[in-house]
Amino acid sequence: MVNITRVGLFFYDNIYNPYKNSIYYIEICLKGRFSMTKIKNDHLKFGNPDAPLKIEAFINVACPGTARIYRLAKEVLPPYIENNQVEVIVKLYDKPREELIHGALIHWTLDNSNPKESLHVIAQLLETQSEWHEYSDKELKRLLVDQYNLQEEERLENVDVSLAITAEAIEREVKIVPTIFFNGEKLLGFTYELEPSDLKQAVETALSKIS
Repeated sequence: MVNITRVGLFFYDNIYNPYKNSIYYIEICLKGRFSMTKIKNDHLKFGNPDAPLKIEAFINVACPGTARIYRLAKEVLPPYIENNQVEVIVKLYDKPREELIHGALIHWTLDNSNPKESLHVIAQLLETQSEWHEYSDKELKRLLVDQYNLQEEERLENVDVSLAITAEAIEREVKIVPTIFFNGEKLLGFTYELEPSDLKQAVETALSKIS
């Protein structure tokens, strides 16, 4: 069995994190025209693959900020997805912070070969995050097995997935979760709690810049 805590703390001890007290900081900035390269680590995604706006979300299921942005996205994005304007790519980032170890434990038990079911589980866990956030590792594993039909031990194939997403996050200077990219551009600027209107405006602005 892979020791999630040991792996997480290894990254925590070996990667300098200047934003370690900024878990709720969400950066948003829209400028210029977007340029896109091939999207990496797109195991978990939903929406039309031909949608003009690609939203990449580096998240951690144990992060309260991730739960908040999930609720906003759930309220704002469905019309854009239904109209084939937006595709969302979810990247489960095992952020090297001790308080996010539960997130890594969850991420490593998901079945990436069944993205639809995994996305459903992620959504349910974000909806109920306040209920399980203080669970022990043992209690959380029992919840994942009993309620979500996940296996108790981590999936070894998810090691490569985790390392690939971590490498991408470092390459793209993802210092916090959640971090959102619109067509490859990191969103910067809000230091207060986002409202649905903020996210809607960001989407509309991004779409207006796409020819």
